[in-house]
Amino acid sequence: MKSTIKLAIIAIAAFTLSTSTSAQESKIMAGGGLSYASEINNIGLFAKGIYLINDSWEGAGTFTYFFKKDYTTWTALDFNGHYVFSSNESTSFYALGGLNMTFYKIKIDGVSSDLGGDWGIDYTGDEMGEYNPYADMQSTLGSSFESSGSEIGFNIGIGGRYALTESLYLNGEAKYTLGGADYFSIGAGLMYRF
Repeated sequence: MKSTIKLAIIAIAAFTLSTSTSAQESKIMAGGGLSYASEINNIGLFAKGIYLINDSWEGAGTFTYFFKKDYTTWTALDFNGHYVFSSNESTSFYALGGLNMTFYKIKIDGVSSDLGGDWGIDYTGDEMGEYNPYADMQSTLGSSFESSGSEIGFNIGIGGRYALTESLYLNGEAKYTLGGADYFSIGAGLMYRF
């Protein structure tokens, strides 16, 4: 998972630093912000790079890290195309579509075999004679569990930018990811035009 995160950060950095031009003519934007995903049911931080191809088309790469919840860590990598259907000096609105890769990692450390908790009941089998109905559960809960995987999907959505200064923009996006990991996500952040 760490190698996936490093690879994503390197890809976004390479994508955003691939061209060096003056600020007024720059075709590169980079930034970050917060995102919320419905089925993941959690918020995350994202880093995003945009390349302005022409007045109508943009290419974007986004990496999102969702905070750990219920023993699960989620990350998402998006490669989207933006079709700009409305733009002026201060605002820009676009439709988006592209590829999504969602990664998950579940890690549960060993759990105590004292299933009685605060009630003070210890189900070790001593009070129950030789039969212990919780023996299978104890052996499962007493060991650690770790699993990871990924799902590929397609994004469809809308977004927009509002110029706060000549180089700084407020960016908002709403998209639905279809595929192995279906979820709706909404995000907002700041983008800087280099």
